[in-house]
Amino acid sequence: MSIGDKIRQRRKELGMTQTELGKRVHKSSQVISNWERGYTTGIAADDLRQLAIALDTDVHFFVPASPEHLPWGFMTAESNSDYLQKSPTDNRLETLIEAYPHLDEKSKDIIEAIIKLSNN
Repeated sequence: MSIGDKIRQRRKELGMTQTELGKRVHKSSQVISNWERGYTTGIAADDLRQLAIALDTDVHFFVPASPEHLPWGFMTAESNSDYLQKSPTDNRLETLIEAYPHLDEKSKDIIEAIIKLSNN
């Protein structure tokens, strides 16, 4: 399930419209629509944090559920809540999340390509 699918699923579970969600994350309903349909590649870490708050969920909700699809061997909070807190590779994810919005498009494309490769 893609990030867009997860956004749509959770929004609908909460009975929220795209317009309402957009207001909560300070984005237009068109941006929300583009995220949900997968038209926008790469959602900034800050936007994911805002989405998690608006959708009353954890940021990890947007991460693939099966550990073999996660980069660098990360596991989701649902599969092992202690792992993310104790893992030395945790810093890599935090660094990536913080740096991602500031990367140029080519760097973002490279990261997305690596993630797609790991999902295959």
